Amino acid sequence: MAEGVLKKEQDKSWISVSFRLLPVFFALILFAFFLFYDQSAHKFDENEAVAQTLVGLTVILSSVAGFILYKKDLLKTKTVVILLAVCGFALRLAYALKFGYNVHQHDVESLDSSGHLSYIYSLANGNGLPDTNDWQFSHPPLHHFLSALSVKLSYLLGFTNGRAFENIQYLTVFYSTLTMFAGYRILKLCNLKGSNLLISMALLVFHPTFQILAGSINNDVLTILLSMYGIVYLMKWYREPSVKYAALCGLFIGLGMMTKVSAALMAVVAAVTVLIKFIVDKELKFSRMVLHALIFVIILLPLGMWHPVRNYLLFDQPLGYVAPIPTTSSLYIGDVSVFDRIILPFSKDRFGVYVDVWEEYNLWYYTLRNSLFGEYNFGNFGFAGLLVLSNLILILFSLFAVIYFAVKRFKQSRNLLPIFVLFIIQLGFFIYFNLKYPFGCTMDFRYIVPLLFCGVTMFGVLCKTFDSYSSVAVKSIVSGVKFTAIAFCILSVFVMF
Repeated sequence: MAEGVLKKEQDKSWISVSFRLLPVFFALILFAFFLFYDQSAHKFDENEAVAQTLVGLTVILSSVAGFILYKKDLLKTKTVVILLAVCGFALRLAYALKFGYNVHQHDVESLDSSGHLSYIYSLANGNGLPDTNDWQFSHPPLHHFLSALSVKLSYLLGFTNGRAFENIQYLTVFYSTLTMFAGYRILKLCNLKGSNLLISMALLVFHPTFQILAGSINNDVLTILLSMYGIVYLMKWYREPSVKYAALCGLFIGLGMMTKVSAALMAVVAAVTVLIKFIVDKELKFSRMVLHALIFVIILLPLGMWHPVRNYLLFDQPLGYVAPIPTTSSLYIGDVSVFDRIILPFSKDRFGVYVDVWEEYNLWYYTLRNSLFGEYNFGNFGFAGLLVLSNLILILFSLFAVIYFAVKRFKQSRNLLPIFVLFIIQLGFFIYFNLKYPFGCTMDFRYIVPLLFCGVTMFGVLCKTFDSYSSVAVKSIVSGVKFTAIAFCILSVFVMF
């Protein structure tokens, strides 16, 4: 009996070590591709074949590994999470291999523009920060600096410009991969286990938006990654207030702001969460709260504000600056009523699987599909239509979860409070943003990806809550949405590849 217990402990230890080493394993694979795979030397159909082969092999090997682990009685929750993470990494890498640095991008443009690529290229060639705040040059430089280091290494290895620019995608693949680990920690902090944890994790692993972000060489995905780790440590602080968690929360949000100023919204989430914690938790002394807040601010402000202050002094750029788009642009939708754009939950005169950023105006109908496909058309209209339908079902269930916990069970679900605050503030900001800047591109889901983490978390926690209900109707609903979630994951792979 003692030997059996010891073996189980050794198995758990092996699984835990394997999970912790996964990011290192993924980084090594990406570096191997960086060194030995010249994506720029191949045509699209050749890179597509490599991507599809990678996805196919991963599915087969993961299935075989799962079967072997099952036969050895090692197919536990964490081993399934490891297999899911491997699949998620492969999907992200495959997407980046399939679509190059100049395909499916936002504001990247050419070296002759003021886009992200020109910003990176300038830093890689030792020109320092841009001497103008034109368009994307207004952004803080963390992502561009790290990407410039990648380009510089490519140059040192004798690679061409095309290959050096393609290699930036290995960074964004890694950032997108790490979002899975941030999501896993959030789900664990909400005490999810078993099938509820696995299905919620699978949604983060297979969701198409993370594949698109993996191939995007702008600063969105690094901002999202750092912001969500800021939320992880905010949740840890909320559960167990300490100087360590306050400092780490400030560090990650500050780094997020040094990537994109919009990450400052996470600082607002943190401030509101701390205030609520102080009001409801009588054991949190005022002096202790002030100390933690000061540590948070002392770390966050230098990291997050040095670049906005620099641009204010050099270019008179307002804090919270958004590069202007003229109202003469074809993207302008301010001539459509607020009722049709924001209040009505669907478009009155346009229906389709994929979005058209130049023609559409209804925020919710656009976001429903844009959250899956961005502004792009991946074909496979039958599967894509089913994916949109399953996405709608999951979103409605998650919205019901938000209302349910806010109204009925919030006191029993206090670990969710930071996620709830994030949901309200992020959604409120998105609506405000679309009211203030009425353009088609403003409706893009990439601005509110943290809402996806909120929705997935709420989904899992409500499933967990309903598992304890004896009602046949409730159990049927839970089974239905779990089946929908699994179908969503499968459909995602078929549509994207």
